Amino acid sequence: MNIFEFEDYRAFLKAYLASEESQASGKRKSLLASANMSSSYLTQILAGTKHLSNEQAYEIALDIGLTEKEIDYFLLITDIGRVGTVKLRQRMMKRLRVLQAEAKTVAAKVTTSRKLSDQQKAVYYSNWVYTGVRNLVPTEHGRNIKDIAAKLNVPEPRIESVVQALIEMGLIENRSEKGLVYHAGYTHLESTDPLVFRHHQNWRQRAIQRMDHYNENHLHYTCPMGLTRDQAAKLRDELLAEIKKLNQSLKENKIRPEVAYCLNIDLFEY
Repeated sequence: MNIFEFEDYRAFLKAYLASEESQASGKRKSLLASANMSSSYLTQILAGTKHLSNEQAYEIALDIGLTEKEIDYFLLITDIGRVGTVKLRQRMMKRLRVLQAEAKTVAAKVTTSRKLSDQQKAVYYSNWVYTGVRNLVPTEHGRNIKDIAAKLNVPEPRIESVVQALIEMGLIENRSEKGLVYHAGYTHLESTDPLVFRHHQNWRQRAIQRMDHYNENHLHYTCPMGLTRDQAAKLRDELLAEIKKLNQSLKENKIRPEVAYCLNIDLFEY
C-alpha cells in the first residue's frame, strides 16, 4: 500500500486497517497501544469527528513501520486534515505535491545506513567486484580471499586489494579468528548521482556474462510491451512498492546469508 497515493490520513488508516496484513497480524491492537487511545476514540477519528494529535500520528507511523519520508508525509496529511483555512491548506498542499514527487524516486523506498565519502563511493561503484565481494563475505564462499577469488574467478591479488578497500570503508573487517566479517547496512546512490549509471552498467554487464552460466535458479526476463501512460505509471509504482518490501525484508532478516544474488530491474520508454 502506497501512502503517497493518499491525501487524507483517515483514508490511509482505513485502508491500512482493512488490509490483509493488518488483520492477520492484529495490527489494530498494536496501533491503539502505540497511540495510547481507545478503540472507540479511533472509530471517531475514522468517522471524522475527532483528529489525531501530532504525537499520536508519530507513534502510529512508527508502529506501522513507515520510512522517514513516509513519516514526514503522514504527519503532513495529518496536519492538513486539521487545518482551518483554505489559504493555509493550499500552502500545505504545495509541500504535499513536493513529497509526492520525491516519493517516485527509488531512494525514497530504500533505507541507507552506511554512508560513504565521495572518494569512497567513486571506488566502491567503479566496478562490480567491490559490491560483489562485500555481499559474498557472509556466505560460505566469502571466508577468505582464496575462496572469494575462486568463486568469482578473479585473481587473488585483485581480491586482496578490493578486500583492503572494503575494510577501510568500514563495510567489512578481518578478524583473524573468524576471517572476513560482513558489516550489515545499506549503501545507495541517488538517481542524480553521476556514479549511478556506472553502477547500473557494471551489474547489467555482469548479468549478461552470467547468462552463459544459466541454471534453474537464475531468471532472465525481457519483455518489450505496449502500454497506456496510466498503465506504465502504475507498473512503475508497483515495482517501487516491491522494492520497498524487499528492502524491508532484507533489513529484518537475521539469518546468515548463504548465497550472493543480484537483482536487476529495467523499465523504460523506448
